[in-house]
Amino acid sequence: MKYKLIALDLDGTLKNSKNAITQKTKDALIQAQKLGVKIVLASGRPTPGLRHEAQELELEKYGGFLLSFNGASIIHAKTKEVIYEQTLTIDQAKRAYDRAKEYHLACITYEDDVLVTEDIDDVYVCAEAQINDVDKKKVSFKENLKDPIYKVLLTGDPEYVASIEEEFKKPFQDELSIYRSAPFFIEVMAQGIDKAASIDRLAKYLGIKQEEVMAFGDGYNDLSMIEYAGLGVAMANAVDGVKERANVVTLSNDEDGIAYMLSKYIEGVEF
Repeated sequence: MKYKLIALDLDGTLKNSKNAITQKTKDALIQAQKLGVKIVLASGRPTPGLRHEAQELELEKYGGFLLSFNGASIIHAKTKEVIYEQTLTIDQAKRAYDRAKEYHLACITYEDDVLVTEDIDDVYVCAEAQINDVDKKKVSFKENLKDPIYKVLLTGDPEYVASIEEEFKKPFQDELSIYRSAPFFIEVMAQGIDKAASIDRLAKYLGIKQEEVMAFGDGYNDLSMIEYAGLGVAMANAVDGVKERANVVTLSNDEDGIAYMLSKYIEGVEF
């Protein structure tokens, strides 16, 4: 099989435990692009949180794509064309906030290059700001909501978040897409938004078949694209649920697991 589109999660997948793309992984991905393979960064991060990785991998030069907010936005890295977007309404965001407060969860949304929240000192809010290299702004959440709202991110201690996730979702089951990404994050997005659905839209836009897609991931929000792809690859450091349902498990993000798999499946890429 000749793979034509590679979808990459960032944290725990493309990035190693030191929050860096290793030289070996970078070289392999640039070599794949030189061979005509398209790269899409597929992340729960906001679009500004992908800019450094897009630059490192030269996506603008090779015509790659940025899939942010777990698929609520797809942008062409070179032309800046918006291939797809789907947002929450302000009313939906307000109701997600009200539900979050019932469960004592911190609540985040995004405004341009800024993370906005009432819980500015929450440890997981601080982690989200650091991951995406964006500033935080303390606001009255419901009074400051502005379109477009790609997602609302809720945070809490991992064991607690796992225990309340299913109950939390019940009022929104036929209206919103809600699931965990990291153990301490619950993502709230428009109905039907996940990485697989948006990668499918991108593949159709590019004229690429589903079986020609390779996807790499490690977390809960990567599961849909792992199952969708012709070759779904879990990192060795992935959560068990992802490893169990992937086609193959590669080396960890600290062992150049992406480069290793590309050398196995794309002729002309060396490990």
